Amino acid sequence: MGVAGGPSIPQSGMQLNLDASNSKSSPGSGTTWTDVSGNGRDFTWSSAPTYNTRPVVGGYQQPDSIDSAMASGPASNSFGIDSSSGASFVFYCTNDSITAKSAFKWYMGDGTGTDARGYFAHLPWSNSQIYFDTNGSTSTSSGGGRVNTSSNPGSHVNYFWVHVFTKSADGATMKIYRDGEEIASRTNAGACPTLSDDAATVGGDDVYASGWDAKMGAFLCYNRELSATEVKQITAALRGRDGA
Repeated sequence: MGVAGGPSIPQSGMQLNLDASNSKSSPGSGTTWTDVSGNGRDFTWSSAPTYNTRPVVGGYQQPDSIDSAMASGPASNSFGIDSSSGASFVFYCTNDSITAKSAFKWYMGDGTGTDARGYFAHLPWSNSQIYFDTNGSTSTSSGGGRVNTSSNPGSHVNYFWVHVFTKSADGATMKIYRDGEEIASRTNAGACPTLSDDAATVGGDDVYASGWDAKMGAFLCYNRELSATEVKQITAALRGRDGA
């Protein structure tokens, strides 16, 4: 997957690839977002979404996308992500407006509420900051599982960004990237979570089941920490194919 003559998206450790620009993944109708990673982990929309074919919004040519609705997939613990693997999540998306909702959630524990955030993101929260929570924690103290941007990174609305969230195999290091550049990081971030059999969700979760006012271009999941070089490679591949 990539651009002819250009960078390709790393395949090692890829557990999920949902792609609005690939007709095999997103045919433009129906309620299934098909996984094209080869692992067969399809997601199902809670209601039929709106499919967008390269719309022009605010004078900006956007890629193919799907208007956000919550989609549920296989069990969170079925993606090869365990307490010693680390993980990475890639979300190519934009906001139509800023809402206090969730972008994705891989569940742990009893599967309910804040303490069930195995891997979770606000993209962004109502204060325009981006949050990445892991291991049931919203703490940025030593041993806590949250990292977030210290300020608004800007231009959330109408402009597509490649967001990447990573956690190291020992759980200690967490990072957030935007278009290949690291915008937040921390160490001493506690352990990797033990995920539950609750269905992983994209575009919402058990608390924020709907209302994320966004468009989704692609979502990828890895059962390992991506390197900074790989993050740049993924960004270039996604942006290059869409002419961005």
